[in-house]
Amino acid sequence: MTSTRIALAALLLGLAGFTATARAEIDFSIFTGVALSQDSDLDLHQNGGTNLTFHKVSFKGRDFETPPYYGARLLWYPSQESHWGFGAEFFHLKLYTETGDTVHVTGQRNGIGVDDNERIDDTVQQFSISHGLNFALADIVYRWQPGQRGQDFFGHLQPYVGLGLGAVIPHVESEVNQEFHEEYQVHGPGVQALAGVNVSLTKHWGLLFEYKFTYADLDSLDIPHGSIEITPLTHSLVGGITFSF
Repeated sequence: MTSTRIALAALLLGLAGFTATARAEIDFSIFTGVALSQDSDLDLHQNGGTNLTFHKVSFKGRDFETPPYYGARLLWYPSQESHWGFGAEFFHLKLYTETGDTVHVTGQRNGIGVDDNERIDDTVQQFSISHGLNFALADIVYRWQPGQRGQDFFGHLQPYVGLGLGAVIPHVESEVNQEFHEEYQVHGPGVQALAGVNVSLTKHWGLLFEYKFTYADLDSLDIPHGSIEITPLTHSLVGGITFSF
């Protein structure tokens, strides 16, 4: 009888230990930051034989103007010791085309060949995504836990890397040949690669610092009588807070 009780007690302790070890962890983060989009080509297609490429167009982010750069991410880890996390993320950045710049333009305008340097606003007076180049992504993250969690200096640090894939929801504002148009559209795919570190302050609260690289496939953005195509590549530095439970 005594041995049975001992075995049962050992089993219960083992199960309790396994349950504690296997308890899942959820991280919720909110963040803001700054973004820099690389120069890229802008393709304009309109009825009547207009197919123009504006080469190496520059963009600004205006991250601290309303609405600012912002985002949120929810990650699930199978246990507190797990390296792999899975979740979802939404973030909002902006693009404003530098339409006052002079760039090289090739293609056709109304069926006539073009190969010259022109001011962008001679044709495209405005093109911006000011209410958001919004990314809605599924994420997978791998983290390291270099120390004893919460016990020593390195135990307060969790470096991580990750990838995200999903949709892009731009709010497009365009004025082409003096005709204005704006609307939300759904495009994609949107892709991100990220690397960062979580710095735990307490058992539940911490800070995050992160670098993001994003790609957005924005083909056939609707404008009057045609479309605009861009594929922005953007570098972002973000910081925020994380709540773990």
